[in-house]
Amino acid sequence: MCFHEYAHAWTANKLGDKTAKYSGRLTLNPWAHIDIVWTIIIPAITLIVGGIYFGSAKPVPVDPRNFKDPEKGMALVAFAGPFSNIILGSIFALMFVALKLFGPVEHSLFGPIAMMLEAGVIINFFLAFFNLLPVPPLDGSRVVRLLLSYKQAAYYEMMTPYSFIFIIVLWYLGILQYIVGAPAFFFYRESMFVSYHLLAGLL
Repeated sequence: MCFHEYAHAWTANKLGDKTAKYSGRLTLNPWAHIDIVWTIIIPAITLIVGGIYFGSAKPVPVDPRNFKDPEKGMALVAFAGPFSNIILGSIFALMFVALKLFGPVEHSLFGPIAMMLEAGVIINFFLAFFNLLPVPPLDGSRVVRLLLSYKQAAYYEMMTPYSFIFIIVLWYLGILQYIVGAPAFFFYRESMFVSYHLLAGLL
């Protein structure tokens, strides 16, 4: 999540908005991105209750007025988050396969490290496609807004207070596992496949 939020801040900074930088959010330091409710309390509650494990980091402040094209700028900033998770998931896949091919299997830390790397692959791809859902205020909604008129976008944003309930309903209906889980596992399989073929030649 820290890498995801950093990507938002980095992209906004590159596009001319220094708000995140001046707010101390242009960093990979986890403390800068922790939100007491969404990063600590909500995940703790969902972990205790069971079912869906949910949480998020503190949103990065962005002022679209500093972009040459505010709507396009916001869409690029929003897309940078999920895209960063795809990059990070791919890096974890490469590291996981490298460990499996070249790592010291007999070492006591081999198993735990391999599990953490594989979890890094799965979690990052899930985060990417979850955030690409076209549900305000998730990142995917900013991309969708490029296709809407001002009036349509205003109605679209009215969904925001009900987004969390909508996502929970999708989860319990089993729909979320298809629209998020299916592409996430596809990228998981493909990243492992590509990583293996890239590294197998070194054996």
